[in-house]
Amino acid sequence: MISSLINFSKIHKVLLYVFFSLNPLVIFYFYKVLEKRNINFQPILIKFSRFIALIQLPLILIQKFGFDFLIKLNNSNQNINDYDFMFGSFFIKADHALGFFLLSYIINIIFRIRRKEINKIPWILLTYLSATIFIMESNLTKLMLIIVFLYYLFLWLYKKINILGVFAIAIISIVVFNFSLNIHAINAQYLYFKSRYTPQQSLIAFEKGYAKRPQVVVTYATKKELKWIGDGPYNYFNIFTGKFKQTNHFSQLIWSYNDLGIIGLIATIILAFFLIKSLSLEYESFVLIYSVFILYLFMTTVFFDIAMMLSLSLIKAKRKEDIKLK
Repeated sequence: MISSLINFSKIHKVLLYVFFSLNPLVIFYFYKVLEKRNINFQPILIKFSRFIALIQLPLILIQKFGFDFLIKLNNSNQNINDYDFMFGSFFIKADHALGFFLLSYIINIIFRIRRKEINKIPWILLTYLSATIFIMESNLTKLMLIIVFLYYLFLWLYKKINILGVFAIAIISIVVFNFSLNIHAINAQYLYFKSRYTPQQSLIAFEKGYAKRPQVVVTYATKKELKWIGDGPYNYFNIFTGKFKQTNHFSQLIWSYNDLGIIGLIATIILAFFLIKSLSLEYESFVLIYSVFILYLFMTTVFFDIAMMLSLSLIKAKRKEDIKLK
């Protein structure tokens, strides 16, 4: 509100900004209200989510190999590339939402394994869901899946071996990383990344409108004045015209900083903290889920996405119910 008043933002932009911000949160907390009133629809929700998770792979394969035919049926007035077309049964271009849902489902299975509610690890199901993620085009979800598996593997190793063993593994990992830089292809990519994300190169990309999200952050941090209150609601992306101010990237954190300033950015991060905290996870899992959530906030607009908020609530819901795994 402060940003909108100072920037003289139009009232319809303010109202729509508030609506899209609160709508998914209302859905998430509405579930919690029902839970407190002992209104139990969890079994149906869980069975439905399992069904949704299992049908994504064939749908993605159809979208992947049938793109040339299916794109002719597109009546959404959106330009869709082949790498944006693998969204399964979710909304168009919602590959991050689909990935977040599948990742949430996998994390739930890991929770149940750690609580010994599952005596035998469902390798087939985990492999199936992981394959679904790696076939789709959400590189963020692929990275998060690897981090999730490595994180819980690290916790398992920590309990199986002493801290010196974990330290030795860390040293070996560093050595392997440095050795991999001697491989020409890997080293070339590493040097390319370093050269493209300098302050000067990031500014050039930012001004020409093709900057990646990290380049936007580098530009704001090194080449732009600090925004305390931002430039007003929907300044970065005008939802009424469908046009971006700078680069065509959906990002909750970048939008929050540009539109609402550093105050709005901090408020967004704090809101995410309490949102994940409300899931009542154990500390180890809280650290992971919160970190993953922040990264998704950096890559997409989570709070504006109803599907992602419902996926997040499934982590809470599934913790209390027995999912039948075969």
